[in-house]
Amino acid sequence: MDWIVDHQMRLLFLLAYMALLSYHCWLANRGNRNLEDYLVAGRGLGGWIVALSSYATFVSTNTFIGQAGKSWDVGIIWYCKALVFGVLCYLSWHFVAPRFVTRTREYGSLTVADFLGHRFQSRAVRRLTSGVIVVASVLYLVAVYKGSAIALQEFLGMGYSTAVLAIFGVVTVYTLAGGFRSVVMTDAVQGLFMFAGAIALIIVVINAGGGLTAILDTLRTTDPELVSWRGKLPLLSIFGLAFAGGVKLLVEPRQLSRLYGLRDDQALRTARVVAPLLIIITYLCVLPIGALARAVIPAQAINDSDLVIPYLLGTSQILGPILSSFFLLVLLSAAMSSLDSVLLVAGSTISRDLFDHPDQDIQGIRLARIWVFVVSLVSMLLALNPIGDIVEVTAFSGSMYAACFLPTLVLGLYWQRGTAAGAISCLVIGSTVSIGWYCARKAGWTELHEVYPSLLLALTAYIVISLLTLQRSESAGLPR
Repeated sequence: MDWIVDHQMRLLFLLAYMALLSYHCWLANRGNRNLEDYLVAGRGLGGWIVALSSYATFVSTNTFIGQAGKSWDVGIIWYCKALVFGVLCYLSWHFVAPRFVTRTREYGSLTVADFLGHRFQSRAVRRLTSGVIVVASVLYLVAVYKGSAIALQEFLGMGYSTAVLAIFGVVTVYTLAGGFRSVVMTDAVQGLFMFAGAIALIIVVINAGGGLTAILDTLRTTDPELVSWRGKLPLLSIFGLAFAGGVKLLVEPRQLSRLYGLRDDQALRTARVVAPLLIIITYLCVLPIGALARAVIPAQAINDSDLVIPYLLGTSQILGPILSSFFLLVLLSAAMSSLDSVLLVAGSTISRDLFDHPDQDIQGIRLARIWVFVVSLVSMLLALNPIGDIVEVTAFSGSMYAACFLPTLVLGLYWQRGTAAGAISCLVIGSTVSIGWYCARKAGWTELHEVYPSLLLALTAYIVISLLTLQRSESAGLPR
C-alpha cells in the first residue's frame, strides 16, 4: 500500500498511457485484414503522422538516456554529433526516401530484405539481408530494453530485472495486437511529447545550474577538458559513433519501414520537411545535457553516464514531481516507439524472407506474430546482462547496417551496375568485419571504431566484385 501511495501520480500517468495503447490497438485491429495492413498500414498514411513516427522511432530512450548522458563523460565536444545527425537526416529524406519509395511500389515489397532481393534478383541476397537484420535488431533491442528498464527503475522504484520483464510483457503484447498502424499512431503522440520534453529539459538544466556562463565556469574548474575541443574522447571516435548511430536514418529497416506507409508523393514531401526539423532541434537540445548536468548533480552521485537523466528526473526531480513523473513516462513510451518497430521488422523479415512463410491474410499475420514474440523473448533475456552501455551497443548495430546496406541499398539506388555477387560479398564482409572489429576493440587491441574498416571493406567488395562479375557476364553474353 505504501508503494502505491508513494507512486500514485506516476501510476496514474502509466494507466493513462496503457489506455492510449489499448485504444490504438483496437483501432488498428479493425483495419488489419492482411499482412500488408499489419506491416505497413496498407500504404495509406499521411506525411505528418509518418514524420512524427520516424522522429519518435529514431530518437527513443537511447537519445534521452544514452546520448544525452554520454557528454557527462566526454564533455561539450559531444555536441559535434548533432552536425553529423543533421547531415545524415537531410540525405535520408532528400536522396534515399524518394527513390526508395518509388522502387518499393514498383517491387510491391514489404521489407528491406524483400526489396534487396528484388533489386538484385537473388534469393541469397534476400536471406543474407534477413540474417543481418535479425542480428543487428537483437543488438539494438538489448540496448533499448536496458535504457527503458533504467527509466522504469526510477519511475516506479523496481529492480532492474523486474523492469526488463515488465517492459517485455507490455511491448510484446502491444506489438502483437496492433501491428504497424497502432505503432505509428502512438508514435505520433509520443513524438510531440518527446520534442517538447527535449526543449524543456535543457532549459531547466541551464536554469538549475545558474545559467550557461556559470555552468561552463564550473566545468572548467572541474576538468578543463570537458569544455575543450580535445574533449575526453578522440574526435574521430565521436564521429565514428555519430555516423554509426546516424546512418540508421539512411539504411535501418525500422526507419525505412516508415516510408512503406506513405500514402502518396505529397505525404513524402511533407514528411521530409517535418522529420529533419524535429530531429535536428531535439539533438541540439539533448546532446550537451550530460555535461551541463555536472553543475547540478554531485560528482559522486552516479557512476554511469546512462544514469544522468534518470537521476535528474527521479532523484533530483529537476522538473518538479508532476512534470518529472510525466517525463519519465515519456521515456518509457519512447522505448516503446523503438521496441515495437524493431520487433515488427525482425519478426516480419524472419517470417517472409528467411523462411518464406506465406503472406495470405490471417495466416501471414499469425506467423509474423510468432516470430515477433521469439525475437522479443531472446532480446529480453540478453538484456538481463547487457554487453555494454547504450551508446556503444546501438553504435555497434549501426555499424553493421552501415557496412551492409549503405553500399547495397543506398548506392544500389543510384548505381545500376551492382550485381548479386557484389551484394553477397558486401553483406558477408560487412557483418563479419563489424563483429570481429568490435570484439577486437573490446579486447583493447584497437581504438578505431568498427564502422570505418567494416564500411570501407564492404564498399570495396561490393564495387570490385560487381564490376568483375558484370564484366564476365557481358563477355559471355549472359544477363548479370
